[in-house]
Amino acid sequence: MTSSLHVPGASLSAADLVALRETAQAHAGSWRARDWPGAVLVADFRPSMLRGQLRAFRSVAAAEALALIGWRVALDGGWVALLALGASAPVVVSRGAGEAGMQDVIAGLVRAHEMAEAMALAGRFDDPPLVPGLQAIEDLAPPGSALVIASGFEMPGIGLAARVEALAGAHHLRLLHVTDGETLDVAPGTGLVALDANLPPEQAAAYLGRALR
Repeated sequence: MTSSLHVPGASLSAADLVALRETAQAHAGSWRARDWPGAVLVADFRPSMLRGQLRAFRSVAAAEALALIGWRVALDGGWVALLALGASAPVVVSRGAGEAGMQDVIAGLVRAHEMAEAMALAGRFDDPPLVPGLQAIEDLAPPGSALVIASGFEMPGIGLAARVEALAGAHHLRLLHVTDGETLDVAPGTGLVALDANLPPEQAAAYLGRALR
């Protein structure tokens, strides 16, 4: 167990992410994932995500949103996997089905966030570029699976647009742009969804249900 940032909304709780199963179930009517055989959930826990304005850090909101999506996929019979990126080594959780798969993903999210907090407490505040970290997706996401990346997309690195285009050609790609309430101009049909970190999970679940159809 690493040291944590003693700020409300700054850390992840496995129990809270497990409890989001019920929230995802309650919103089953707004979005179903039956056409997704499985989903790779990509969490950006780089230093720029460890900040927030009101309710929670952007990293926490990203984890909550990915947990909601993961539970929805698992409840509809699909598999889930995780790639969590930070300032240190990535955390990878291989594909697993159902509730057991989600338990593994949640454990990975919490472990990765604790690592990110520890790096921040050690003074690591610079984001490594995002693009190199996305290479690990190749081993996790077979063609035709869903791929959901939750990030602030800061410090993207060279070639992000080309990388996103390639991923969109092979997967059902959704990009969750996590903000602190800023308004983003998002064109319909682009696969880009703006997510306000100030939204509590109950509101985020209904919003994601509409946005990810």
